Amino acid sequence: MIRFIFRALAFLAFAIAVMFVIIDATRSIGVSTMIFTPFVETMELAMPEALESLRAWLAASAPAFVSDTVLATILALPTFVVFAVLAVLLYALGHKPAEKGLKRLPR
Repeated sequence: MIRFIFRALAFLAFAIAVMFVIIDATRSIGVSTMIFTPFVETMELAMPEALESLRAWLAASAPAFVSDTVLATILALPTFVVFAVLAVLLYALGHKPAEKGLKRLPR
């Protein structure tokens, strides 16, 4: 059951990644240059309070390199990259492990 939840969340994250690729491609065609929406811009539009809460929590409980360097790096990435990586990680968590032992080949 838990694998199904991880795979469903991976599917949703992948769908969001594809949605942002299409949005960025449409905007890029409109201005004739490549435009990628940074994740920080998406977070500020969708959940500004959650972003500030995350920053405050990381500043209070995490080392400085995590709250400054790592968070700034993740927030600077294009939104579709963040959701695509999240989809891959969630799919890997929900992937059924291979069976142990050798399988016999049919003759």
